[in-house]
Amino acid sequence: MEPLRSGKVNYWTGELGRRFEEEWARWNHVKYCVTANSGTSALHTAVAALGIGPGDEVIVPSYTFIATAFCVLQAGAIPVFADVRREDHCIDPKDIERKITERTKAIIPVHLYGNVCEMDEIMQIARKHDLYVIEDAAEAHGAMYKGKKVGSIGNAGCFSFCQNKTFTTGGEGGAVITDDEELYWQCMSFRDHGFDAKKRLNLLELEGTLHYIHIRVGYNYRMTEMQAAIGLAEMKRLDNWNLPRRRRNGEVLIKELKEVPQVLYLPVHNNERVNGFYVFPIVVDIDSIRVDKDTLIKALVAEGVPAWRSFWPQCYTEKAFLEHNGFGRVKFPFRSKEYTNPESVRYDKVYCPNAVWLEKRTFIVHCYPTLEEEHMYMIADAIKKVLDYYAK
Repeated sequence: MEPLRSGKVNYWTGELGRRFEEEWARWNHVKYCVTANSGTSALHTAVAALGIGPGDEVIVPSYTFIATAFCVLQAGAIPVFADVRREDHCIDPKDIERKITERTKAIIPVHLYGNVCEMDEIMQIARKHDLYVIEDAAEAHGAMYKGKKVGSIGNAGCFSFCQNKTFTTGGEGGAVITDDEELYWQCMSFRDHGFDAKKRLNLLELEGTLHYIHIRVGYNYRMTEMQAAIGLAEMKRLDNWNLPRRRRNGEVLIKELKEVPQVLYLPVHNNERVNGFYVFPIVVDIDSIRVDKDTLIKALVAEGVPAWRSFWPQCYTEKAFLEHNGFGRVKFPFRSKEYTNPESVRYDKVYCPNAVWLEKRTFIVHCYPTLEEEHMYMIADAIKKVLDYYAK
């Protein structure tokens, strides 16, 4: 209520936005954080702040929310889709290597569903080819890779604080984190109309002292003080309620389902790759049961299981890509003079077999912190009951 009482509801009139940035950076063990009004705008900010634009390519997984690919287009570059690994739903480092061209400037690995990408291999590829790495940690708050929080390993890490995410700032919100000071200032500028953030001045003071205050094209992606206030409040229970209960719930499901013969893969969760347990994906052997995935999900729901399909279609199957529905009449950047490799935008020719395989076999259940341990045993029992009933 503090911002509403004070009337200081804007990032530049209040102090909570900057306080939340300091706290989020500290929690992730990095030097800098730049908040944004969504995870999508955080991704766009990171891509643009790294100087990626027309004529460039960025490698992204095909199996992700569309924002991972759209942020590349929004910067004027071209997304190139790589396949994922069956065992963890995350981008396949081997396919990243196959997709690199002279135009490639960055990789965006996505820690999907809370599963953690194989970051050592990805960073090794990036160093070999002099590429940036922007971690999409929208679904992996608090997940860890070899003792480091995800988002803190690449050049930048991006988070979503949307309503349904592990951590929220009141419906929408996002953040970029980094240890790179220059990238931090570029992100600060881009997310706020391109103004000269390096002056470290309040915006109103800056307008009063400098004739030219905007040093680049930018957007208004600022987080409000109300969002920051909610974020600060949510942080107080992140480590002592939210994440511990998610991990407990996820670990119960892993223990109860790992020996079920019809289950092929469960979330990866071990000492090296600590899962964020945003949700709990289950990959089933569809050939070992008598029904398809949709019928299986309906049966699970009838038993009271909070189950649903994997979230999205493959990005490259969306009309935006197949029809090159970019910006303006020229459909930028798909058809632009800066981009001269039409084969990379022939999305009708793209095929990522592991992603397609997973799409046909994966369903998802909740492991939210509001669920009690007994609920997880009930969910596991219902899953085993339905799979046993439909077993061939």
